[in-house]
Amino acid sequence: ATQNQGANERRILQRLITQPLDGVLVEGTKTALPNPNLDLYRKLIAKGMPILFMHCNYPELTGTLSVLDDNYGGGHQLVEYLYRKGHRRIAGIFKNDDIQGHQRYAGYAAALREYDLPMEDGQIFWYGTEFKEKLLSGGSTEELEAVLTDCTAVVCYNDEIANRLVTQLAKRGVKMPEEMAVVSFDNSQYSEMAPLRITSL
Repeated sequence: ATQNQGANERRILQRLITQPLDGVLVEGTKTALPNPNLDLYRKLIAKGMPILFMHCNYPELTGTLSVLDDNYGGGHQLVEYLYRKGHRRIAGIFKNDDIQGHQRYAGYAAALREYDLPMEDGQIFWYGTEFKEKLLSGGSTEELEAVLTDCTAVVCYNDEIANRLVTQLAKRGVKMPEEMAVVSFDNSQYSEMAPLRITSL
């Protein structure tokens, strides 16, 4: 509901404070950045409201529970999978304003080091929420595709981005997975809607 926008999160939290609720399930907003709405979360906590964070947490908020993915392990596992398939130059596309992107990148980078694979700055693409919205609404993928130069595989932050990338690569006649293998996270409907089924955790 927040569309990963802090202002939307604030409006929602202000409404929740006045509601008679049993608890709140939260998927955090731009969790890799300082959160400007901690004051409202603290008000909910002071009211005795149980809060459960999914896929993230705000370390400043003690006493809350979190259900977390193993994003680090997933990033490592996808690189290991590609390495076993024979790939030696593996690009990465990660989201910079959500903590999952940082964790997935950390696992990706650790696996590249472990297998002694090259890791050039030019083969990593970081994007934020606003770029994703532009890309998914029909924006160009040229910036994304630039990281693929000299690579035979790419780890994508999620299936939405992977789907868009695979669609554009297919339009350009790139053979997948022979010329470019694309893997991602979430195992969502987006991995099935692409012109080619995407390998996804």
